[in-house]
Amino acid sequence: MTSIIPSSGSHARGVDRTDATSPIVFDRARHSDTSLIELYRTLLLPRMIEEKMLLLLRQGRISKWFSGIGQEAIAVGSTVALRDSDYIFPLHRNLGVFTARGMPLPKLFSQWQGKTTGYTNARDRSFHFGAPEHNVIGMISHLGAMLGVADGVALASNLDRLESIAVVYSGDGGTSQGDFHEAVNVAAVWKLPVIFLIENNGYGLSTPSCDQFSCAYLAERAGGYGIEGITIDGNNILEVHDTIATVAAKMRVDRMPVIVEAMTFRMRGHEEASGVAYVPPAAFDPWRAKDPVVTFEKYLRELGLINDGIVAFVREQHAHAIETAVDAMLSAPDPTVVARGVSGNGAIAGADSSASNSADNSADVRSGGDG
Repeated sequence: MTSIIPSSGSHARGVDRTDATSPIVFDRARHSDTSLIELYRTLLLPRMIEEKMLLLLRQGRISKWFSGIGQEAIAVGSTVALRDSDYIFPLHRNLGVFTARGMPLPKLFSQWQGKTTGYTNARDRSFHFGAPEHNVIGMISHLGAMLGVADGVALASNLDRLESIAVVYSGDGGTSQGDFHEAVNVAAVWKLPVIFLIENNGYGLSTPSCDQFSCAYLAERAGGYGIEGITIDGNNILEVHDTIATVAAKMRVDRMPVIVEAMTFRMRGHEEASGVAYVPPAAFDPWRAKDPVVTFEKYLRELGLINDGIVAFVREQHAHAIETAVDAMLSAPDPTVVARGVSGNGAIAGADSSASNSADNSADVRSGGDG
């Protein structure tokens, strides 16, 4: 874990970042054998889900996917480090947040397909949803917009004299939004327990980080708000976990916000249709060598904690759960009534406005509906 001080360099900007070639050094001091193996299981699941979704995308069985492959250590490591009572504000590449919080895969998969069995009752087919029962607060398309909402949740925690904190994710591109400044500034002035977790993956859409900011690290901005800023290796799951655990423990007492910048790289396009033609091919090579799943598995093998048999067993368990959830997703009913919950009588242009349908929709609206 590295606390950041002002620097005039630009070594973390662009595609030729020095952090790309720095080796991953795992420190297991805070982890038992059992916790390391469980962390591996938790880290592997979102990777296997993503690989399945990319296969379904190529087969034309799903239509869109935002990939977080190569960034799983950030979502998983940070989530596992928190208490269940802490609130998390994930983004579209943070699948590991949802799986680490134990959200049921059939319902999660159905959400992505816009099925009625998903979290939004077919109102959305992406990561634009939350799960209050898991203290996961949903995102919207406008990146940065949820930063201020995290402040509000943290303020409520303070007013209720609770120990819970909020962790809100942002990409490097999201920090270029005015929302980031406003949220961090208010959190600092009001002493709100928020971890602003920046996933610096080198690109905002197709814009490299060198065209977004001039400081060497985004965590350096923390000094301007009078708070602590920390930069970590986002591909090192133990470093992510231990940093967030340490910051969270301190924050439960002093209630001061912290900026944590996790250095990583976006290994696929902004979304799959956009591709990666704008990224120099050589930029990927050092990051492939720092794959968070591969490097952690290799480390556990070297410790003698896992072997081919254990890895195969874990993969078989995950594969079965994934296939079961995919079957449930593909067989779940599509929405049949687009007007439900939209208006008082359920009738909108182009919708089925039959008397029976209208009556059903009106009843839904009066009772709060299911949308």
